[in-house]
Amino acid sequence: MSIDMDEVLGALRRDDLSLRADGEPTSIPPWSDWLVWLGQWMRAQAALEGRRIAVVRMPSRRLGAAFTAVGAVFASARLHDDSLDWEGLRGLPPGTKIFWCEPASGKSTRRSGIVSGLRQIEGGDFMEVVVEAQKSKRLFAKAAALSYGITLGPVSAQADERLAAAERVIRAALTDAAQGWMRSPAIECTIVTERTSFLSDLDGLAICAGPGVEVSCSDLLAIADSGGRSHGKTRVAPARSDGVLDESGAITILDGASAAVRIGDTIARSVVVLLDQSEYDEEVEQLIQTFLGFAVDAHIHAPASGVMAPPASIEALIFGLPLQSRSQI
Repeated sequence: MSIDMDEVLGALRRDDLSLRADGEPTSIPPWSDWLVWLGQWMRAQAALEGRRIAVVRMPSRRLGAAFTAVGAVFASARLHDDSLDWEGLRGLPPGTKIFWCEPASGKSTRRSGIVSGLRQIEGGDFMEVVVEAQKSKRLFAKAAALSYGITLGPVSAQADERLAAAERVIRAALTDAAQGWMRSPAIECTIVTERTSFLSDLDGLAICAGPGVEVSCSDLLAIADSGGRSHGKTRVAPARSDGVLDESGAITILDGASAAVRIGDTIARSVVVLLDQSEYDEEVEQLIQTFLGFAVDAHIHAPASGVMAPPASIEALIFGLPLQSRSQI
């Protein structure tokens, strides 16, 4: 895939963004702004050759994963190709439960059904679904499937409004944002952290893209529930999970030392490791040095305008890896 890195990064008008913390408006501090930029850059690179890891040391990583993920969300909305949604939907195995919104008489009704397979009608592919409430069959062509906002998790009326608010902020802050990206079916970002404390830190924090255009940070990230039963763009997973940590998503954020030591269990094309200064101990350093032994400089795709320097309080190390790096180490 060929992308214009500077165009993707420049599409987000970061100067227009601000915060509302516990009801009080405030500007985005430099360290947060840099992490948003880093999240954008690392997500954009996930569409390009190789893998890469960014190791970031900061005085306190509290909210660091959130701001990095915010940048990843904006980049994902800019890079999204809705033709991939159809490819993902048509590849769903029979028996998969899906959800969609059915307009009728000026209102919308949430429906659910079970995928029964693909049918070809007059040379076109249609996804066949058994509607649960009616026990009837429903055929979705490509255009219909995307316009009905098919998701893999349920979306209540309240959740639908939260997604709409997030989309308003994205479209206000981002040039050429993909229409309907918030409702597309794929997870974009995985955050490996302690879920309870992460969500608690987000309480009362909103992202603003202009007067009256704001959304809570958790809604902008569209965090799916821990069991994956609800629709979402960001998955929050515990470090104690067995096996691969990120089977879906283009970018993974390892938040803290306990997540960092699981770096060998990530497969995302871009990985960001966030550490407090005090967490960078011998075990973490030795692990990073092991990965550095496989570094490939060509897999760092810098923008023509240059890499944004972090504030003086933040140290960052970014290196590229071959795609098969996990199996080699």
